[in-house]
Amino acid sequence: MTTGDNTWRQSLFILIAPLLCVLPLWPSNLLAQPIHPLNITNTSPVILVQGLPDARDPRITAPDDFSMSLVYEITSHFTFQDSSSEQLLFDGETTRALLSFKTGLSRSMDIEIQLPYIAHDGGFLDSFIINWHNFFSLPQNARDQSPQNQLEYFYQKNGVVLLDFQEPASGIGDVQVIWGIKLNKNWLPAQNNLALKSAIKFPSGDSARLTGNGAYAVSAWLAGDMQTGWFGQPGITYMSLGGMWLEQGEVLAGQQRSWAWFGGVGSGLNVSERIVLQAQLDWHSQLYDGSKFVEIDSYTLQLTLGGNLKLNDAWNLDIGVVEDLIVHASPDVIFHLKLNGRF
Repeated sequence: MTTGDNTWRQSLFILIAPLLCVLPLWPSNLLAQPIHPLNITNTSPVILVQGLPDARDPRITAPDDFSMSLVYEITSHFTFQDSSSEQLLFDGETTRALLSFKTGLSRSMDIEIQLPYIAHDGGFLDSFIINWHNFFSLPQNARDQSPQNQLEYFYQKNGVVLLDFQEPASGIGDVQVIWGIKLNKNWLPAQNNLALKSAIKFPSGDSARLTGNGAYAVSAWLAGDMQTGWFGQPGITYMSLGGMWLEQGEVLAGQQRSWAWFGGVGSGLNVSERIVLQAQLDWHSQLYDGSKFVEIDSYTLQLTLGGNLKLNDAWNLDIGVVEDLIVHASPDVIFHLKLNGRF
């Protein structure tokens, strides 16, 4: 990736802050928007390529409806581990852009296609994160002692180098197709939603560029929500739980597991007609084994704080900041934006 590519990414990130300050000032007489999960996943360089599904809305899209969305995420990685048998360094930034299209196939079934674009480089966030940690007296974990804005994803075990990625790279990621089926919920309150989701990940990315892993993956999970109230205001609590089968890929192939579990829970609160505040937890089981390092062989738990801004009847914007609650099992921080539109 060229210096020019990094410049436009930095400019876009800087421009987002004043935009988000202006949006809440727009006049509006709109009804409160429905609350949906924030589409968060683990963007660690060795996890992202496996196609772990992110949280999905349990509501099924009607046959005459069409929606599209664009996710833009910047992830900052920094973690270093050293033992007698293993050495690991993840230092860099990952940008993920995800274009999705969704439509209903019937009153009880819909389909979604996700087209990802992934880029890895040295980024520009190190100085910002170091200053943030200094301001709040947070641990740096040696980030401030390492060269800033460098790219190196390195993992060695028993003297064998299994991952050595130092050159910026980008490209199309692994495409996913997701089906949703509305479940019979006569035993649930009418305002609740319950759906069975399934997904197939296709090996359209490039393992040499860490935009894919050269293998298929199949997932299935239950997603549901329920009406809740917080501080006298209406809200929704949502949750999901599922499993995933992974074909052996080309990234850390000798340590990759064939099965994994994942899920999450979150809640949103309508604080105004246009603004939703949300908190969300996402987790998954190990996708690799044979390591003492949590970056490779550990359950993960991520906390997202954010929400949603309703721009008009057709468009809304998700905003989130993701932190690793199991330190180093997922990235230090993810900045998440998603523009959603319905037609």
